[in-house]
Amino acid sequence: MTLPGLSGGLGTYELPLDTLRDVFDLSVHDRMLFDRLLELEVLRPNTVLEQARAVAITGVGGIEIARTGIQRSKDEKAAGELGQLAILHQALRQLGGAAVQDMKREELLTMEGQIRARKALNRFASEHKVANDTIIDSLGEWSKMSAPVGLKLDGCQGALRVLADGLRKFAGDVEEWSNSEQPDFRFMAGRIVSATRATYDHAMKRIAEVDGWNDGLGKVLTDWELAKQDIAKKIDYLWWLLDGWQELIDLWHKRPITDRAKQREIVEEIASFAPVLPVEEILTTEQQFWVDIRVNQMLWAGELRKLGSGEIDADMVDRLERFRRQSA
Repeated sequence: MTLPGLSGGLGTYELPLDTLRDVFDLSVHDRMLFDRLLELEVLRPNTVLEQARAVAITGVGGIEIARTGIQRSKDEKAAGELGQLAILHQALRQLGGAAVQDMKREELLTMEGQIRARKALNRFASEHKVANDTIIDSLGEWSKMSAPVGLKLDGCQGALRVLADGLRKFAGDVEEWSNSEQPDFRFMAGRIVSATRATYDHAMKRIAEVDGWNDGLGKVLTDWELAKQDIAKKIDYLWWLLDGWQELIDLWHKRPITDRAKQREIVEEIASFAPVLPVEEILTTEQQFWVDIRVNQMLWAGELRKLGSGEIDADMVDRLERFRRQSA
């Protein structure tokens, strides 16, 4: 795993996950999460989030993160269920012909509505030589797979769409805050805003591509295997792209409203650790911008910890040296 600013040091440190107990004094919450992560065959942002949420709601990390975890799980579950219904309704409107154009989404919750929907999809299935049950199964699988993005409809937005929209609002808030700041903090906040909006633009491009599949469900259902691979790839990209931003947005939302000095400290921390897009994922014309962001982050991290030398504390040095000797 990668650890930026380890114990006050500059740069990013890489450690094997199974060495964390030896290098750090973990809290009860972190030990529980650590044990869960070790059981995963592959670490991905969405699976780590799932395990972190499961630990958070136990309350071992405090009431606040437990409440946040419970509420977000509840919201995402409700959006997922409503989104599945909305996708089926959307499919009917696109594929079912004139016979179902007057159907309301709520009718799909009734037995009569489901029979009517199945009959309408029969026509599409026979025209495209696809079994009706296959159509229904593919719709179900599609709605579950796309749940992290969801739909643009109210109440149907998935976690990734909500987070992307959170980036937009976050950038606006920080920009407004910076208008009354001194030049150095205004510059720092400006970099946060630029990085946030650039990430938002990349995210919305992928979300629009997923939405494109929603707008052409006939193509999805007639070539489901190809569509499934493309959709999975785009959603996986979004998980990696947006990883780490929710914590920074939460940090900003918790800022004290009247304590300007504390607000500046939070801006410094956000500026130092805002996720940077990897070079292979951006255009050549964007590379200099992100290089500048990363260079400034190195400087800000040192200022934030009052450690311009980039040295880390002695105890951490001893632990890392033991780790190096053991792994040599």
